[in-house]
Amino acid sequence: MEKHAELKKIDEFWSWFRLNNHKYLFLNQIDAKEVKERLLDDFNIELHKYCENLFFEIGGHPDNQEQELIITAEGNKEYFEKVENLVENAPRLKDWQIVAFKPPMDKGFIINIEGKEFDPSKIIYIPLNNKDNPSAIGIHVCYPDYSDKERKVFVTGTYLILDTLLGEKSSTLDIDYMDIKKTPENIVDYDFRHLEDIKEYINKKKNES
Repeated sequence: MEKHAELKKIDEFWSWFRLNNHKYLFLNQIDAKEVKERLLDDFNIELHKYCENLFFEIGGHPDNQEQELIITAEGNKEYFEKVENLVENAPRLKDWQIVAFKPPMDKGFIINIEGKEFDPSKIIYIPLNNKDNPSAIGIHVCYPDYSDKERKVFVTGTYLILDTLLGEKSSTLDIDYMDIKKTPENIVDYDFRHLEDIKEYINKKKNES
């Protein structure tokens, strides 16, 4: 998409949102399922006129006066620039905070997937060293009950935790390599850490490089 054509589509989207944003201010308080779904569908249609690979979330803390509109590429870095271009050209609107990418969240959460509990305060990871690229960040995330048969569940849970702890952009761009393993029997011999502290480890590695 040429720059001029892209900016035109961006303007068209924000013009639509200016006219319709009031409908979304109390989206999460709408009880009528069909009304809520219609509003979500309308938003998706307008957003996908700009880029079909972008998505959105609307929410915010009950104590905050502003609603949060998050524009996300769902971790697909090929479309990160589209997210940034859209948000950089967003209008200033009363009652709204418009955010590029899913932001990091506080610790203290647990994710449940298909009956499995993923608690980042209990899950461990082993940092990996790359002699050819010392600044690269690689990790093995370890589970005592890991099995190849259930790999998909463990992968999904791990990525959701990293996305939540680091935010969409960091979890996609800052980790160069990640794999999931069964916890080694001699784990005490490894320099392991807990997954809830992964952000501090990444920041330290980035500051060293």
